[in-house]
Amino acid sequence: MLAAYTELKYAEKVKQFLLKKGVLHLDHLPVKELDHIFFAMNKKVAVPNAKVVNTKFSFPERQKPVTIDELLKGKLTAKELELLPRTQELVGEILILEIPDELKKKEKIIAEAYLKANKHIFTVVKKSDIHTGQFRTRKVTVLAGKKTKETVHHENGIELKLHLERTYFSARSGSERLRIAQLTKSGEEVLVMFSGAAPYPLVIAKNSEARHVYGIELNPEAHTYALENVLLNNLQDRVTILHGDVKRKIPPLKKRFDRVVMPLPKTGEQFLDLALLKAKKGAFIHLYSFLDETEIDAYAKKVKEICNKLGYSVKVLDKVKCGQFSPGVFRVCLDMKVLS
Repeated sequence: MLAAYTELKYAEKVKQFLLKKGVLHLDHLPVKELDHIFFAMNKKVAVPNAKVVNTKFSFPERQKPVTIDELLKGKLTAKELELLPRTQELVGEILILEIPDELKKKEKIIAEAYLKANKHIFTVVKKSDIHTGQFRTRKVTVLAGKKTKETVHHENGIELKLHLERTYFSARSGSERLRIAQLTKSGEEVLVMFSGAAPYPLVIAKNSEARHVYGIELNPEAHTYALENVLLNNLQDRVTILHGDVKRKIPPLKKRFDRVVMPLPKTGEQFLDLALLKAKKGAFIHLYSFLDETEIDAYAKKVKEICNKLGYSVKVLDKVKCGQFSPGVFRVCLDMKVLS
């Protein structure tokens, strides 16, 4: 087979040249030989820093990724394949499947296919229930792979250990957590209410020059994971996690904050008095809610009125859609500035 033969020190340059010229044979892997390497070619051209040769050996074939459709062909009908959701939530090494009612009889076959299609997935689960209760936790059922509901999730430069049933966590909010971190200015002190296993505190501390980030969480199991995660990421000098009810933990705090994050998207506005109590003049508050697209402006107005009644003036700087909950319903963040 035709190949470009070069020293290892030129390997990347030669590879990029072959790609640019469109002559790298993409179906075959390169072959190393001591301090040299062969790149399979589909056409003869002069290659800088390499010799073009005809090899007497065969190149190993590059394995093509198998698609879900290919794995499920013959097991699901064409109509059933159309019903299969194309985006799934991945938390660490666990894939969370959303199975339509019409496919429940074939959920294990589907789970096995996802497991086979992705080498980085070791467990496939399905949601058994929606987030409920005081701690907004949910039940999941293992469908395929390793029998575990605990994993380590990698996001925005941090590692986050958690159990899917013991603490609320949404991998889909990863980009939103990074957005808040990127808004955080050098030297800020940040308060995260309802901090769970500490994704917001850790992402903010890791991706900003905040002086210190505080998290408060009521769920004892989430709090335990949070303490472990602070140590896991070696951020114990910049992140402090407190356990308890924000209504009891916030008032005694002998400090005020430059930024307050409120990732409780159902009843967050009920805790605005606490956020405002500890927000400095000029501080920023990030309040979350699940809203129909038509309700966003009215909700922003309602929040401003709540703040006014509490004796504070705020300005809504932005209304950010940071995830879709259902058709027409979004997770929305109000970015606000405390004026007085």
